[in-house]
Amino acid sequence: MSEPETSIFALSSDDAGVFNWNVDTNLLCADEHFADIFGLDPQEVRDGLPIEAYLAAVWEGDRRDVAKTLHQAISTGGSCFQDYHVARPDGSIVHVVGIGRCFRNIEGEATRYVGVVFDDVELDEQQCEKLLSGHYRNSQQSLFELDEDDVADVLASAVNRLEHDDEDKKKPLVVHH
Repeated sequence: MSEPETSIFALSSDDAGVFNWNVDTNLLCADEHFADIFGLDPQEVRDGLPIEAYLAAVWEGDRRDVAKTLHQAISTGGSCFQDYHVARPDGSIVHVVGIGRCFRNIEGEATRYVGVVFDDVELDEQQCEKLLSGHYRNSQQSLFELDEDDVADVLASAVNRLEHDDEDKKKPLVVHH
């Protein structure tokens, strides 16, 4: 191509849930869409819940891998791309893709983990049955790949959206690659 290849992720509040986990206090705050994806109370999620509240919503078959990958990202200070399922209180199972990154303080200790979660697919009843019976497994393969600059841009915009008023959250988040 003669022009640089450009990938644009236009994320409205309907496309992705944005979160910010304070590792020191173990409180994860997120927006309304994130709360909806996980089937949790939006006000409680906005105020912050322990990470265990979110991990409890991850489908049992994926929970260990999700926790292990989060632990690795916190331990290394790296980025994380995950593909997993959330079991909502109403019994529905939602396929999600999460992108996050750990940030460290000057001493090298993990302090924040921020990111976005996309609700990729809502599974129908038959797919839920397959998943629950163990015949359907997540491939753990990313649906798309981002480089470190893309991750930094997505996460900086995500933090900005969490820190500003509701009007700013309605603006699209655009990341150029």
